[in-house]
Amino acid sequence: MLFDRKQLVRLIVPLVLEQVIMGTIGIADMLMVASVGETAISGISLIDSINMLFSSMFAALVTGGTIICTQYLGKRDEDMANLAAKHLLLVSLLFSLMIAALCFLFRKTVVYGLYGAAETEVLRQAMIYFYFSMASYPFLMMFDSGSAIFRSMGNAALPFTVSFLMSVINVVLNAVFIFELHWGVFGAGFATLLARVVSSAAIFILLYRYQGVIRLQLFLKSGWHGFMVKNILRLAVPTGLEDSIFHIGKLLVQGIVTSFGTTAIAANAVALTISEFTHMPGFAIGLSLITVVGRCAGAGDLEQARYYVKKITRLSFLVTGAVAALSWIFAGPVVGFYQMNHATWVLAVEIVRWQALACLFVWVPAFNISDALRAASDVKFTMAVSMISMWIFRVGCSFLFRSLLDVGVICVWFAMFLDWMFRAGVFTLRFRGTKWEGRMFL
Repeated sequence: MLFDRKQLVRLIVPLVLEQVIMGTIGIADMLMVASVGETAISGISLIDSINMLFSSMFAALVTGGTIICTQYLGKRDEDMANLAAKHLLLVSLLFSLMIAALCFLFRKTVVYGLYGAAETEVLRQAMIYFYFSMASYPFLMMFDSGSAIFRSMGNAALPFTVSFLMSVINVVLNAVFIFELHWGVFGAGFATLLARVVSSAAIFILLYRYQGVIRLQLFLKSGWHGFMVKNILRLAVPTGLEDSIFHIGKLLVQGIVTSFGTTAIAANAVALTISEFTHMPGFAIGLSLITVVGRCAGAGDLEQARYYVKKITRLSFLVTGAVAALSWIFAGPVVGFYQMNHATWVLAVEIVRWQALACLFVWVPAFNISDALRAASDVKFTMAVSMISMWIFRVGCSFLFRSLLDVGVICVWFAMFLDWMFRAGVFTLRFRGTKWEGRMFL
């Protein structure tokens, strides 16, 4: 077997802990900002929707590079694995700088074009936060790329350590900037930027000093190879298109949320923060699937890949189900920490509980199995299914339900649950078949 129980534990546990800590920090950040007022929460939530779009694009590029690295490691070709790692870092840096520059040039067009219906103060707060977000994109990209390289080698502990450091810095600076200096949204954005600068520097220092198969010293002297960029992009572009269109759809849905007013925006923002926390353990396990299945695919052993997918997704069901159950039970007290008015609290609690029920049953097959398919290079199929599901269910049904159902902002969540159900069914059928096999092109 390519991975024994001990190796899987070393890979999965730090990933889950990292995501849980990040989710906890996200909730803590929102709690701190909540003290400034609902307009601050609403402004940040609008920009976070944009941030999630670009983060997904960054993640797609990182995923493409990670799959290439793990497949070469599965083939025991260390030189090519190092070459893939170098090109992942270079392409990631160039891409993130381009995105940051475009965001700066078209910042008003993006914010006012998407959220022009929001209140003036909400838009002002959003614009402040957007400046810091775009400045942090290159640092976030470098941290994600360096962490992915470590994970491709089966080492999730070092990225977890750096992520924990980043989270601590973020919380401490948030406390200082918001509570002591009273900088509000400006302080929250500045804290995030500084934390990402430190974390990206730390991951590169560790990558330089690390004595593993892939090391910074080993690929600094290698040249630029077009075929490697092509291989990375052949995996990254379909995944990037999938995730980008997915989040473009979410931005359109956010426009529907905005139309329901500030109370709906604030409740939706809090519910999104809590729901992301619910998904994070499953998301972490999905990252481990990319490493495990990619290594098996590189070694040409797809039977082991099937075995590990079944084993790891069972674990994901247990962990995700437990977190979803806890979020349903404690929805009221957790939402209460955000110091919102009663109407906003009631709406946020209702959304969180509906989300927990849907997450309990369909989130894992909708997202973890697609991670396994991507790791085996079956990226075009996952892209097609996700795009179709997004536009028909999440976007189309959101507009339809707004007209037909008198349930307010929760209609967009019902549309999202249909999206999850469709993905779960199609990806499960795909994995049970054999068409995803033989997609390797290395």
